[in-house]
Amino acid sequence: MLTLTATDWLNAWEHSLTLSPALRPCALLAPILPDGQEGAEHLSIGTRDSHLLDLYMALFGPKLEATATCPACGERQEFVISVDDLRETPPESPRQDLAWGDGTIRVRFRLPDSRDLAAIEGAESQEGAERTLLQRCCISVADGDRDIAATDLPGDVVSALSDAMAAADPQALTELALTCPDCGHGWVDALDIGVYLAEALGYWAERLLDQVHLLAGAYGWSERDILGLSPQRRMRYLARVLE
Repeated sequence: MLTLTATDWLNAWEHSLTLSPALRPCALLAPILPDGQEGAEHLSIGTRDSHLLDLYMALFGPKLEATATCPACGERQEFVISVDDLRETPPESPRQDLAWGDGTIRVRFRLPDSRDLAAIEGAESQEGAERTLLQRCCISVADGDRDIAATDLPGDVVSALSDAMAAADPQALTELALTCPDCGHGWVDALDIGVYLAEALGYWAERLLDQVHLLAGAYGWSERDILGLSPQRRMRYLARVLE
């Protein structure tokens, strides 16, 4: 992974706040990908999230701390999980151009990416979102010898295609099996690594800006000068300011 400065990560985090929720994770990946933001937006969701796990580990280490609320008793649960435990085994030959068929209907499709998720933000219903996603990701649809629109597919075919997309891109959905220590209720909760990483970077950025504020007020240094200090030296100066 490229070596980036504190200023680089502040800029990436700040830019992510200007984007829709579906595209914010791409802004965090942009500094480390050859094709930047555009390249990140065209990655399948699973491939994108795999890169986000790598980035989280590089920035914050191999453990992830999170919370969940028990749907049965409402108690808040804290847990720690290894980043490696969140990884799904990718298909042996990941491809963008995939095919599905049931003997009559044949569909060529690609995996959803972040731009597709951005297109269904604010959808009025889950069914509407699935239909829009399917329409965007289907390359061709045929019923026997006749080409048809993706929107004309019956519900059972839509469900089968959703399952095929999920199987082809398993990292796209990360689910955790949780058990409440208070009431014993078990449930499955989804973890969005893009949201989690953005929050972690946000906390880091706010703490760093607090440090800049204190040091600038104490010594009259510019933000550029302060961010140019190593973290260890910055903390030593902060200790003196806070004495």
